[in-house]
Amino acid sequence: MSNFLPFALPDIGDEEIEAVVKTLKTGWITTGAQTKEFELQFAQYLGGDLHAIAVNSATSGLHLALEACGVEEDDEVITTTLTFTATAEIIRYLGAHPVFVDIDPETLNIDINQIEEKITNKTKAIIPVHFAGLACDMNKIIAIAKKHNLKVIEDAAHALPSKIDNIIIGQHESDAIVFRFYASKTITTGEGEMSVTKIAGIADR
Repeated sequence: MSNFLPFALPDIGDEEIEAVVKTLKTGWITTGAQTKEFELQFAQYLGGDLHAIAVNSATSGLHLALEACGVEEDDEVITTTLTFTATAEIIRYLGAHPVFVDIDPETLNIDINQIEEKITNKTKAIIPVHFAGLACDMNKIIAIAKKHNLKVIEDAAHALPSKIDNIIIGQHESDAIVFRFYASKTITTGEGEMSVTKIAGIADR
């Protein structure tokens, strides 16, 4: 090719540059007023009635969400085979065990028809991964979770502003949803992540 094709080319204009300069001039280069405003606007964009917490990475966000949902050593957490390493890594980080469910070849998302056969008395949670912007069928996954008293933490790194059944990801009855703002995502902060939840206790933890 005569022209280089980048993996991800962020759209950065004068407005973004001015916003960064303005933030630097405040003296806040860690979590400050701009971060709090971002959390507020992100929750409002998803439809409100949400707690939004910004952290440095989706790995951190998933780790904190699992810990806040009570995942402990020797628990089992169901997730998909097609995902970034961090989805399984954070399960192991807490001493729990990832249990893999294969994907549906039509959607590349977790095969919902295989989830229940992997549930045991040690299963604590399900982490569905929305792949390449195509949302998992959250209503069916949440129904399975309710039936077996499991937590649901959505890996939504690829899922802004994806919808399923005309409901935006972030507004289902999951316990926590983790979005990613890496350079290749639909919006970027360079690095960074936003965890959202409707459950005050999880947000507080």
